[in-house]
Amino acid sequence: MKNKINVVIVGYSTFSWELVAQLRGQIGGRLYFVLPDREQALEASLQENVIAIQGEIIDTEVLDQLDLEHCHVFIASSREDQANVLSALYAKNKGAQHVYARVLETKFTPLLNAVGITPIQTSRMAATFTAISILKPAVAELVSLTAGQFSLEEIQAANYPELVGCRLGHLQGEHLHIIAVAQEGRVWLNYNAIIAPDALLIIIYDQQIKKRLHQELREVAARAAQRLKEHEEGR
Repeated sequence: MKNKINVVIVGYSTFSWELVAQLRGQIGGRLYFVLPDREQALEASLQENVIAIQGEIIDTEVLDQLDLEHCHVFIASSREDQANVLSALYAKNKGAQHVYARVLETKFTPLLNAVGITPIQTSRMAATFTAISILKPAVAELVSLTAGQFSLEEIQAANYPELVGCRLGHLQGEHLHIIAVAQEGRVWLNYNAIIAPDALLIIIYDQQIKKRLHQELREVAARAAQRLKEHEEGR
């Protein structure tokens, strides 16, 4: 069942386009996308279930078209931190329920947190994380960009030689678990997937081990290598 919510995404960036792609067709309400350039807005309007509007994200006349008092989620996601902060503050003041602002400079984070706006520091997975927080709030409460008991990250297997050659099913510890591996153009979830040197791994871990994550990963890899050795010797 689709969530019947209204979502507003304002600003041009790779992140905003990816987020629109993640959300369109997944919500039962309206999905607004504000872009500064006429051609960009026209391109966005051709996508199904997207209401595209041309305008600047700090233009109050544009923002007032977005029914902010009935907006469930507002995301300011342009390439300019200050514009995102101002736009998000305006949306919050107008009654938007859940407000996010894409900021690359951490100096804005205390201000945003103080007024109940969630800062987003974009990465390859940020659009997916944000979409999860909108579509699957119960999951987002557990695994969050800014809070929650667990963190979810990508790691390069090449940075952890001990992981290469291990089976995915063996890569788990008390406080972390490698849940998927992307390699050979596919994402693998099965127990027996072997980690290649060029693999990208998706790991979920308890926030309490954040500072010693590298050490924990190497310990998990060492145990997995030992299990593999014992298995081969037992043949």
